[in-house]
Amino acid sequence: MSQVLGGIDRILARVGKRVVSSNARGETVTVEACSTVRAAPCPACHRWSNRRHGSYVRRLEERPMLDQRVVLAIEVRRFKCANAGCPRRTFAKNIHALAGRHQRRTQSQARALHALGHALGGEAAARLANVLGLRTSADTVLRELRRAPERKRRPRPRVVGIDDWAIARGHQYGTIIVDLERREPIAVFAGREATAVAAWMRAHPSIEIVARDRAGAYSEAVDIALPAATQVSDRWHLLCNLCDNVERLLCHSDRNCAKPRSKSRSVA
Repeated sequence: MSQVLGGIDRILARVGKRVVSSNARGETVTVEACSTVRAAPCPACHRWSNRRHGSYVRRLEERPMLDQRVVLAIEVRRFKCANAGCPRRTFAKNIHALAGRHQRRTQSQARALHALGHALGGEAAARLANVLGLRTSADTVLRELRRAPERKRRPRPRVVGIDDWAIARGHQYGTIIVDLERREPIAVFAGREATAVAAWMRAHPSIEIVARDRAGAYSEAVDIALPAATQVSDRWHLLCNLCDNVERLLCHSDRNCAKPRSKSRSVA
């Protein structure tokens, strides 16, 4: 346990805290840490102040260690702003490197939940997280996914593939568009009408090549929005067309191939 506390102490030192005690009750270890910060800058006017104005304890859940839940009880000091003209009278020394504002878990635990949620989705990620000792729910996992910073802006698509998918087979369908050069989906929306697809295409004039199926709606959408783009059949539909034509050719040359073959009679 001393090695575990030593690791936590090094992490807390980055935000001006120091471990003073630990208390184990059942499956939970509570680590208490005091503040070593004697002065801090005001977030409004950025003037440093060493005039203390009390403190409070903030409780954060850290990733479990040695099959035990870890809770950090951290002292956060408040200061009076030294600038008489500043609209902010008091402020607290932030610990953003450890946990975001109003969060009840550390950044490391939030990253773990985000990774699980990104790989498995809400329900499955929550089940696995609880097995690993991260007490959470599917809603919490989804909140962590939404809270994460947006990914870097994607390069403009040049070669895309478009196809439909069944939301409710036989009743409702949607459209998926994939960047074929980067092999990742870039758009999913309900419906497969030419107007909806054409509207999306107009917003992406960088597209030069569109791989699609034999649906007339997608062909019409590309003709309307990107008349200069080259339309090609994707590999799956090329093979499908080839198989259909070969079967049709064989059946045309041998009319009996399409009929069920009679069982061969046994020779006495």
